[in-house]
Amino acid sequence: MDATLPHLHPHVFDEFELHAQRLRAATRERQKRIQMRAAALENEDDNNNGDVEERLGQRHPTDRFEGDTNLRTLRTLLCKIDNRGYERSPHQLQFHSAFERCTARVIYKKEWSTSRHDIMMRNGWNKCSSEVLISTPRRFGKTFSIAIFTACLALSLGCEVVVFSPARRASRKLLERIVEFLRLLDAEQQIVEYNQEQCRVKSYDGKTSLIRSFPSKVGVRKRLQSKMSRRDTNKIPYQTRRRNRMAPRTKYALVTTFAI
Repeated sequence: MDATLPHLHPHVFDEFELHAQRLRAATRERQKRIQMRAAALENEDDNNNGDVEERLGQRHPTDRFEGDTNLRTLRTLLCKIDNRGYERSPHQLQFHSAFERCTARVIYKKEWSTSRHDIMMRNGWNKCSSEVLISTPRRFGKTFSIAIFTACLALSLGCEVVVFSPARRASRKLLERIVEFLRLLDAEQQIVEYNQEQCRVKSYDGKTSLIRSFPSKVGVRKRLQSKMSRRDTNKIPYQTRRRNRMAPRTKYALVTTFAI
């Protein structure tokens, strides 16, 4: 027996085993609740699926603008994604809210140039920028957010969406993810054309949307020594200076943008 290991009282092991049993029981209870919730949502979705499908793309008496129908269809499809196992995080909700304001000129089309102020007041928008920049660490849902929003936007109205990824494999994977969400929305029969670089889908307004996914090359360069004297540079550790010299060749940023 190793003398460096401390002697633990058997009561500590008993408490650890009891805690593990409690965790396993809590896990089983949570799995039961999730299964019951999924079954309830599935039954509710089966009952209301026909009504929802009929409302998609159809103008209501409360819709003042034609774009109101497109925006309502877009938000309905996004909620449908949430109810089918891909519930969006608070960050993804913020991303999609910014995407809605960014694509408002496309959603409302000609009405945006003549009734922009009224549309913004109607939706409670204070600012509608034409560009959106998202900079977060990994695992914040940026790729999924773009795939979900692109699929829902292409089904809401006829448009052309172009997505640029940092490599060919990433662009193909992103397009596959978009098609997966189209199938999740029961829109597989609306897919007219699908290959490695584009997907053509029939939208609910009777038109056809085109989704293109292309690779691109994005590089990030760091010039740390440009604003520093040689005397100050010598104070930096050798490993840091070597890493900064190698940055132009090895550092790349994952930038995924879409243009409409």
